[in-house]
Amino acid sequence: MKKPKIKNCIHLIICCIGVFTLSVANGQSSKESKAIATKWIELINKHDSVGLTALYSDDAKIISPNWEGIKVGQSEVRTVFSRYFSSTPDLQYSIDNIIPTDTAVIIEYHFFGKLSNPENTTPDYMRGKKYTLSACTVMAIRKGKIIRQESYFDQVAFLKQMGFFEQK
Repeated sequence: MKKPKIKNCIHLIICCIGVFTLSVANGQSSKESKAIATKWIELINKHDSVGLTALYSDDAKIISPNWEGIKVGQSEVRTVFSRYFSSTPDLQYSIDNIIPTDTAVIIEYHFFGKLSNPENTTPDYMRGKKYTLSACTVMAIRKGKIIRQESYFDQVAFLKQMGFFEQK
């Protein structure tokens, strides 16, 4: 039997803390939360930014180490995912674990792809590099919509895979 990696345990602990801090009065079941998480992964893998946007409330807040600050609203959600799909046309997510409650869901997953079309501010040495990262996303859900999403992943692992530390 494989022993869990410390890094994965730390991710899970952080995500569990996130679920407890995202308590919102709700009237849905953990089964519905899991269905939303599963649909989220499915739509990401189809690169369907319009379908993804429909999963979020009008004033949803999303947080990630990919940008500074909080993105708010469906138009920001669509922009974020459209940018991901444009820069990494083969982007795919693979579910490791889903932990649903009646007010939130934790999704542990891997995502991977090739940075084929980096944005203008991305250094040239990153173009064409493949990456695979472990991540955790915590979503607060109310009335069948994602109202808050916070994602975590190891930025240092990403930068290593992009060759950042090899630059002089």
